[in-house]
Amino acid sequence: MKLDISINKGDPQKPVIIFIHGLGVDKGFWTDPVHTKVLGGSIPMNMFAAQKPRPCSIDPKQKFTVGILSEKPGNLWIDAVNRGFNTVCWSQKRPAGPIVAAVREFEHILKYVKEEFPGRPVAVIGHSRGGLVARKLMEKNIPEIKALITVATPHNGSSLSRLGNYLSPIAPAIKKLLPKTSHSTASKLIKRTHDLLEGTALKELLPGSDFFRALKDKPRDNIKYLSFGGTLTKLLTVYKWKKEGDKFYPKPLLTIPDSLLKVLPSGMVPDEITPGKGDFMVTAESAVLPWAPKHYDLHANHISIASNKKMKEKALEVLEGIR
Repeated sequence: MKLDISINKGDPQKPVIIFIHGLGVDKGFWTDPVHTKVLGGSIPMNMFAAQKPRPCSIDPKQKFTVGILSEKPGNLWIDAVNRGFNTVCWSQKRPAGPIVAAVREFEHILKYVKEEFPGRPVAVIGHSRGGLVARKLMEKNIPEIKALITVATPHNGSSLSRLGNYLSPIAPAIKKLLPKTSHSTASKLIKRTHDLLEGTALKELLPGSDFFRALKDKPRDNIKYLSFGGTLTKLLTVYKWKKEGDKFYPKPLLTIPDSLLKVLPSGMVPDEITPGKGDFMVTAESAVLPWAPKHYDLHANHISIASNKKMKEKALEVLEGIR
């Protein structure tokens, strides 16, 4: 099986970490967060970690901005490489296909790791659906795997497929708020998200789906477990520059999706996009790996959680303890 694999050979005495990306993206989610685009390849990933722009004395020319984009966003892959860990990640051939297809690729990756790093223990880190890919393969007793860390994984399923219907009223609302001459990022984001959420691959992530009914993995004494969930639904904020005196100030125009929830019918806002309960894609409750001795809810959305400082610190603590 020919796969697009990224590999970093670090300290030969350290374990190997296999990173698994989630639905609709590729290995760049972990390996190249600066240049990778998400949501159907339309939105730069680092946009979701943009910082509020600062006031300026010079006319910014453009009327709208989404903030300051980091050119060096650090995520867990980057920190693991800097710590000398051996790391491996691949792009799933069908990132929006069935989980079983990704599991077959994961089996191939494990064989590859055994050949490249003979005798080394393995840790698996899965973001979003990637955590379920790992759990499915770990139904088998694989002695090399010594740790499983899941990040924003819907262990109890997610109402993702239903979100398309909830979010569809947002696009017209955005068009009303943003002039035709403005940056189209917000509109594009909603459209791409809607298209992704309507995909058939998400059906198996619904609570009670055939996939979850068939999932038979269980905790093992020789494996370390850790999970993380997010409680920030905000993906990005669109600012409008306004001149006050001799300076230009960024004024929030809208936040996606938080400031647009008012367009949804009362009582129909799912927990996935309810501030404090979800990360826009997965609820914090569903992100709990049932048998993980420790779980952390973080102030991060479904994408920015990969670079969350506390997530990286706690994950690296587990990884450093693997022998």
